Amino acid sequence: MDKFPKEKNKIRARIRRYERELRKEKELADFIHDGGGKRYLLGPLYMLLGDNSEALKSFGWFEKIFPDDTGEPSQYLCWTLALYKSGDKEAAKSKLIQTMLKNLYLIPRLLGIKQEILDIWHSSNWDEKEYSESILPEIFELWTDEEKEWVMEVYNDQEVEKIRTRYIKIYKQLKTEPVGVKRTKLVMEASRMEGWNT
Repeated sequence: MDKFPKEKNKIRARIRRYERELRKEKELADFIHDGGGKRYLLGPLYMLLGDNSEALKSFGWFEKIFPDDTGEPSQYLCWTLALYKSGDKEAAKSKLIQTMLKNLYLIPRLLGIKQEILDIWHSSNWDEKEYSESILPEIFELWTDEEKEWVMEVYNDQEVEKIRTRYIKIYKQLKTEPVGVKRTKLVMEASRMEGWNT
């Protein structure tokens, strides 16, 4: 992951550049390809700028423009924080669960909990422990101790533990389950848990 600029004026310049490039893509091709993943960075950049309102607008824009895009784990972590800061704890809890399922190692890293590599199928590099370790520390530094306490409460909630346990069990099965009806059912169940209606 590219380093984030430290100075606020440089963060603003990066945001303006990304937004301009994405607009230009839309104008030229009537859709946004964004092979570099700038769409995932806008919300986090607004969070680094300390502009929660613009971050929420950016996350809303992402959801509207890319309805079939499952998003990126650190983007979702920032999205969770933006919702929490806005006072919408119910939506923040929902987004935190989605974040947890995007990368099972990410929340433990935020909370300083040791997490061994799970013996499961990792469907992409974004699911892997190595990816969670590549996320820049600035993303985690956005969280106050009080906000992390809330994350810990949600993460340890019995209902959330049950979701996590079932999700891990599914992905453990997917590690060896051959292509077929049973595998398809497992993938569909996992997708529903992630918040995708397949």
